[in-house]
Amino acid sequence: MKFRKPALTIQPTTLWDYPSQHYGEGVQGDPAYKGATPSYIIWNLLKRYTRPRQLVVDPCAGSGTTLDVARDLDRRALGYDLAPTRQDIFRADARELPLEDAKADFVFIDPPYSTHIHYSDDPRCIGKLDAATSDYYEAMDAVFSECGRILRPDRFMAVYVCDSYVKGRGFYPIGFELFGLLRRRFTPVGIIAFVRHNRTLEMGNYRAAAEEGNFFLRGFNYLLIMHKAGSAPAGGRKKARAATPSSKPAQGRKRAAGKPNRRTKRARGRRGSGDA
Repeated sequence: MKFRKPALTIQPTTLWDYPSQHYGEGVQGDPAYKGATPSYIIWNLLKRYTRPRQLVVDPCAGSGTTLDVARDLDRRALGYDLAPTRQDIFRADARELPLEDAKADFVFIDPPYSTHIHYSDDPRCIGKLDAATSDYYEAMDAVFSECGRILRPDRFMAVYVCDSYVKGRGFYPIGFELFGLLRRRFTPVGIIAFVRHNRTLEMGNYRAAAEEGNFFLRGFNYLLIMHKAGSAPAGGRKKARAATPSSKPAQGRKRAAGKPNRRTKRARGRRGSGDA
């Protein structure tokens, strides 16, 4: 029996769960890419915080999931990575992006979480930096500085990240540490817990090791949503389009434009701040 993916819907709470890596009939990004971002997360973020034709930037583009989701939603997209996996991702260090100041309408980044995955042989790769050292956090602070530089005022960004546990060495609260760094530059909007559907979480040997060793397997990722202060252009911010999936098929992927359309309407991303 073929697995049926749930419908695309805006998540209204701070606990998000979607059992598939991809939405719809196809895939976004490469299913074989280790550490790929669940595309449903990016879909939710772009529906909330962007409008059609606005520019979405991913400084650690990986297999291109952000680019595919952005184009599905008629957003323009730019992706950068030290080890590009396809032609529409540009080779660049996330700490030094080849983009002018204040050009992005939204920035999404799913960075390395310490040294758990081998992303690249490039010595500059942040995935070679251990979260037990200050080098990792200094590198990520430089990345956040670049995110702030390229992001337009009164716009939003999001960071998808997970804590780290190394047997015999201990626990590293990467999510909390990065949140602290982000608060130096941005205003917090929300902290989302996204349920991980990692296959290892269901493997008997992993679960047995966690029980016997009295440690925890990582059951969720953080989604840290931040706002860059600044004034909206003349006319003020306009409310984002209703958060309902389009009934029209995707129009095909378009190559990213390096320069945003200045006539693009601004998104109103902030919603209510209640805890209901």
